[in-house]
Amino acid sequence: MIPIELNKALHGVVDLDNSLFNEHVLGITTNSKEVGPGFIFIAISGSKFDGNNFIDEALDNGAICAISDSNGIEHSNKILKVKNARESLGKISANFYNNPQDKIKLIGVTGTNGKTSTTLILKSILESHGKKVLQIGTLGIIPNIVNEDFGLTTPDSINIFKVLSLAVEQKYDFAILEVSSHALSQKRIDNLRFDFAGFTNLTLDHLDYHGTIDNYFNEKKKLFGLVKDSGSSLILGDSSYGKDICNEYPNTHNISLNSNETDFYCSDFILDHKGVSATFNFEGTSIDISSKLVGKYNLENIILAASIAFKIGVDINAIRDGIASCKSIPGRYEVISNKGPAVIISDYGHTPDAYTNVLKSLRDIYDDKNIKVLFGAGGNRDKSKRPEMAKAVEDFATQCYLAPDNPRFDDINDINSQVMEGFSKEICMVFDDREAGLIAALTDLTGSDVLVIFGKGNEEYQEISGKKLYYSDRKIIEEFYES
Repeated sequence: MIPIELNKALHGVVDLDNSLFNEHVLGITTNSKEVGPGFIFIAISGSKFDGNNFIDEALDNGAICAISDSNGIEHSNKILKVKNARESLGKISANFYNNPQDKIKLIGVTGTNGKTSTTLILKSILESHGKKVLQIGTLGIIPNIVNEDFGLTTPDSINIFKVLSLAVEQKYDFAILEVSSHALSQKRIDNLRFDFAGFTNLTLDHLDYHGTIDNYFNEKKKLFGLVKDSGSSLILGDSSYGKDICNEYPNTHNISLNSNETDFYCSDFILDHKGVSATFNFEGTSIDISSKLVGKYNLENIILAASIAFKIGVDINAIRDGIASCKSIPGRYEVISNKGPAVIISDYGHTPDAYTNVLKSLRDIYDDKNIKVLFGAGGNRDKSKRPEMAKAVEDFATQCYLAPDNPRFDDINDINSQVMEGFSKEICMVFDDREAGLIAALTDLTGSDVLVIFGKGNEEYQEISGKKLYYSDRKIIEEFYES
């Protein structure tokens, strides 16, 4: 990174004292321990730590200046006061990395479920159209041009602009971002302007952070206020939430699987265990598609991705080929190859709605088999959805195995007790160890069963008491049938 003058890094953020005007910036950070000579330190007040308590440490480590919005901090030639530190962090990051967001096409997708699938399908379509595409989301950076795992669906402001800067250097045409409600709430993407945006759905999740479903929705909606005047938003509008977005924001297009009175709709579809086939109608243009992705919920992801691609200007053949080329989504409805008697499916789903979508699809496909489910609720997350997860599973399963997902700092017995409140039938075995629960489920399987394992997907760890411990459902399944 080429150093830039401090006045350029802080352009649009704060007026500088003349003594600092020509200082050169070598880095920016919100972590005082990362500060070195030539750095700007931005003091962010978070849920665990308040960066304002570490300003002196940052200055001692060589920071040119610190940025703060705390009422308890006085402005000086080294401590620069701003109205909102998170907002300033985004502007400084954009300036430091030479505003890469202006040199690449940006697509943002938000919603509770389906973001990862939609962005991967769209990436495949754009690549079939000959474009170079970067994806930023739950699965990390694809391809990982930074060789880092940020551990967030949407990285923080500094890392977003760092990644986009590298993407511009490497001549990527598009960057597709999964946009989380947390990122919108914390102003991580306020300095981005999107060429296209998409909305999947909104269901119960993250109320531990947002408090109410209305607050959650209001954060999600902010993405559509960040779309360029020349851009477009594509909305799955069969829900009231989708309709509200269409009514509130300009340049939105409603997509429907239920109605042919919208510009983008599905006139016919077939769902089976081999995948989906459908006819899409886009502003008078008809496209026949076929995909190995299973279930109606994946059909929604496909039509959203295809609609965005159509508005971008991708030709019909590339849309069709890109959909066909995306044969699976890592950790989403993946059939696990095994030597046992039953079908085993792994899915990342961790909300009641995600459970229902997968299990309803399975019931339609395997109507002659028993559905068994292993699942668990995450710790230090929305407690209100825990009993609702049980209710969703109970509607479809003949047997359940409740076992830890990522307990984090919560007591697993408390988590399990809250989940169990949602069951009205005695169909669930409870475990405080995920491996023990999975082995019990595998031991009980017959050729008449389908086992669905929710929560981990392709993750290979569990978060327990502040530590990330190696754990793999797939490895346990493999070893079980080899022993």
